[in-house]
Amino acid sequence: VELASKNAAAVALQGGAVDLIVTDWFWVSRQRGEGREFSFVPHSMAAGGLIVPKNSKIKNESDLEGKKIGIAGGQVDKGWLIFRAYFKKEFGKELKDVSKQIFGAPPLLNKKIEQRSFDAILTYWPYQAKLLTNENFTKVIDINDILKKLELPNGIPVIGWVFKDKWASKNQELLSKFLSTSQEAKKMMLDSDDVWNKVRPFMNADNDKLFLNLRDIYREGIPAKEFSTIQVDGSKKLYSILAEIGGRELVGNAKKLSPGTFWTK
Repeated sequence: VELASKNAAAVALQGGAVDLIVTDWFWVSRQRGEGREFSFVPHSMAAGGLIVPKNSKIKNESDLEGKKIGIAGGQVDKGWLIFRAYFKKEFGKELKDVSKQIFGAPPLLNKKIEQRSFDAILTYWPYQAKLLTNENFTKVIDINDILKKLELPNGIPVIGWVFKDKWASKNQELLSKFLSTSQEAKKMMLDSDDVWNKVRPFMNADNDKLFLNLRDIYREGIPAKEFSTIQVDGSKKLYSILAEIGGRELVGNAKKLSPGTFWTK
């Protein structure tokens, strides 16, 4: 079922129009904190990054002070909050106060930085891959690199399969087969280049460099088969960090990761 946006997918799931969606675990935790029982299974660790023109004076994160930054999504987008948390920890300043931010849709941000309307953009990984096909742009840092600098463990997912607990309990065999098929597909995409040649017609990759960029970043985001207590504990720590930065708009009343957010049955 094709839907227009992440929010539309969430509405479809809540209304019973679809059985599963792909979204982030912050949304799941907030729903559970408000009495709506959804659960999350990791699907991808692929995250965005900070992109600048190759001739930019921005060489690392500290150079962002006083700069104009285009940011994909809204003010509680996870990449932006992670970046803010890291900047505050590393430099003792609130990035939103020492820079100018313009929030917008990723395709628009790509176009604007090509026109040099921004000093840098923080964007999602597919749009990062697209922009980096242009030799005039370079990546300063990935969100996953920032997670490491925040002393969080490897393997924390960004997005995952999300479904209602009640539906999952009634359809345990179906869900189990779906998730195992998803894992098998990702393993094939990790191990086989031939599979990607079959997928390519659906990727809107109009040149080889973009195709390879998308393939390689997707592969980097494939989570390990086992999602252990190490990743769960890391997710709890990240949740606490971002709850402090994003506040009620991000997490509602739940200042800690809600129990049952990650599906373990």
